[in-house]
Amino acid sequence: MRDDADVETAAVVTLEPSAGPEGFILEEIEMRGFMRYLEKTVPPLRFPEKYTVITGRTGAGKSSILDAITFALYGKTTRTDIQSVKLADICRPNGYVRVAFHQGDERWEVTRGFTTKKESYLEVSRDGEAIQGTIPDKERTIRDVVGLDYDGFRNSTFVRQEEMKELGAASGSERLAVFQKLFRLEIFEQALERAKERFTTVKGDIQAKDAEIAAREEALGRLPGLQTQLVGLDQERKERGARVAKLQTEFEFGSKEMKILETKHERWVRSSAALEDRTTRLKSLEARVTEVREQGQIAAKLEPERALLQKDTEDLDRSREDLDRLKETKAARAQRETAARASEREFDLAKREHEKRRDAIKDRIDELHHKIASLRTDIDRETAFNSLRDEGRLEERVTRIARELGWLADRAELVRELSEEQARAEKALARVHEKVASIDQDSFVLTEYKRQLEQLKDDLRQETDDSHRLIQPLDDAKIEALRQLDAVPFAEKDEKRLEFLGQSVLEKTAKRKRLDELNVLLRQVGEVGARLGDLETQRKTLERERAELETELEGLRASEETFTAGKAKLEALQGELDTERKAWHLLEGQAKALKEQIASLEIDSKKLKESQRQREALRGELEIYDVLVNRVFHKRGVVMYAVDQLLPELEIEASKNLSELTDGRFGRIRLETYEEGRGHGIRILVQGVDSQWHDVAEFSGGEKTQINAALRFAIARELASMPQIGRTFGRMKTLFIDEGDLGSLDTEVSRELFVQKLLRMGEVFEKVILITHLAEVADRFPGRIRVTMTPNQESRAEVLA
Repeated sequence: MRDDADVETAAVVTLEPSAGPEGFILEEIEMRGFMRYLEKTVPPLRFPEKYTVITGRTGAGKSSILDAITFALYGKTTRTDIQSVKLADICRPNGYVRVAFHQGDERWEVTRGFTTKKESYLEVSRDGEAIQGTIPDKERTIRDVVGLDYDGFRNSTFVRQEEMKELGAASGSERLAVFQKLFRLEIFEQALERAKERFTTVKGDIQAKDAEIAAREEALGRLPGLQTQLVGLDQERKERGARVAKLQTEFEFGSKEMKILETKHERWVRSSAALEDRTTRLKSLEARVTEVREQGQIAAKLEPERALLQKDTEDLDRSREDLDRLKETKAARAQRETAARASEREFDLAKREHEKRRDAIKDRIDELHHKIASLRTDIDRETAFNSLRDEGRLEERVTRIARELGWLADRAELVRELSEEQARAEKALARVHEKVASIDQDSFVLTEYKRQLEQLKDDLRQETDDSHRLIQPLDDAKIEALRQLDAVPFAEKDEKRLEFLGQSVLEKTAKRKRLDELNVLLRQVGEVGARLGDLETQRKTLERERAELETELEGLRASEETFTAGKAKLEALQGELDTERKAWHLLEGQAKALKEQIASLEIDSKKLKESQRQREALRGELEIYDVLVNRVFHKRGVVMYAVDQLLPELEIEASKNLSELTDGRFGRIRLETYEEGRGHGIRILVQGVDSQWHDVAEFSGGEKTQINAALRFAIARELASMPQIGRTFGRMKTLFIDEGDLGSLDTEVSRELFVQKLLRMGEVFEKVILITHLAEVADRFPGRIRVTMTPNQESRAEVLA
């Protein structure tokens, strides 16, 4: 199985019908992470035998196998039929169900599950070849191959215990509901709803047609008046057209005369514009001469101020350089002072920490010396052990010499040497006795104090070495920081010089700005005399050109007056022409709209006849749907008709089944419909041993189970033998009996007869599979599967040999 969903991009394969015999035949099931089947079913659950029994305790997970089949094929289960349960609640991430089955001569495999990322996927293959397409495409393929939708498959393939019990329900309407569910008669109810919807739609269409026909008839009543109105518009349009043609002729004649005068008018316009330009330029020139003279006077007044500012700001750049140099020196001095203070603080802190640790060690050493002095002995543990060993050795030696003196009494020289040795040994032994006499329990305390004392001395030496390694670099760094500080002197006189230069540079900068402004102003003024001479030359040229233009305009004045009068007359004529033309075009538009309206009404007269014909057709259709809604599809109509057609065949088959299940004790079942309140119901009657007909509710629990089973087996046989009708009915070759209510059969004989009847169902189905918690019936089935529940509440299934 895959862990990630494939990207489905290929087109859906068109499937040809299978050539072999029809019918869904289950082959094997494989699960992992589905409901309580957490581990993969190894090997897969195979169904090679015609008859297979699935046994296990109640709640072990037997019925989950049926849910696994519908989950793989349709993505639905009896659990997910409840709205609050989703597919992801029954199939874990990386879980799946694989179902293999035969349909005709083809072998199909369907695998549905979720990836580790909780994405759903569906795989379908036919004879080992994968079917491509999206998940909805593949689901349509499965429905086409099986020939049934989810409800049709479940009703045709599964016989559940609750359905058997519902057949014996006390209410006839409840029995009818079971029949409707199993035979999918709710289709007729759906057809009724659709007929009602269509009835309402057609009724609305008829009302719309009535309104449309009324509107068309009303509009056609206006046709004669519109035709008369069109004749009047045509006459008025001709009169307006004649007036427009006359005005157009007059306008064209006037336009030709205006073109002759157009050339002189253009000369007049150009000369007038040039004269206005020369006049404007002369006025501007006079204002400019006045401005230049005023600027010359201002420049003469500003020159002394500029000379003084030039002198005051000659050393500004040098002062700025001195100021920047002093600021840099001051900043460097402050930075090095900060570094020197930091080095001193770091050195002093390290020194104080060293002295603190050193004094603490010395205090502990002094404390140990006081403790040692207060002890009752100066003999430590090692010295005590050595003294005791020396005491024993010397006592042995003295004893040995005494024995030797006794042995060698006749040898004076040896006796003398041994006596001297004995004296030395006794003297040493006396000293050892003194030490041994000083040994007590403080010897062990003294040994521990001495060990601690040595450790503290080692700590003191280590602290001295460590402090030297730590403090020496800090001392060197402090000296270096002080040396660098001395290398950057910055005295009080330098501070005063810095303050003076700052104020001086600020004042001279303001003067320099004023000096720059004056220089710019004086450069703009320039040489006043030369500028005034140039302006005088320009004035004389402009006055000459103005005089020439005035002479030319005086010669064009008469033609310009004639042009102005002709233009006014032509504009008035243009306005009158535009008004008449607009009115003429308006009449043209009105006439066109009337013609279109008249043509539309003439067409509507034909559409009116067609609408009347369509209304009659809709009324006929409405009568049909009225019959369907109120007679045919009503429950007293086709639904009960269908039930009545089913009951005779079911009576015969159910009677046969009941005779076999009861060993001939009961042999006849009668099914009949009846009215119950405002609805209908089904009555189930059984001929008892007294030859009287009794309702099924009157029988005992075991007898009722046999009657219900006889009916449900008859229904299963009927469903399996029905021809293929869409995806509602179809031939199925695999039958599941879930529990079958075997537990309510109170004798071994009745159970045996039930199993025998179940085995005879193999005459109709290729595979018959019983799910039961009664292990005693398993030996009758060649195929056996056992379902167990682990201590961890996990379902496990194994195929028994």
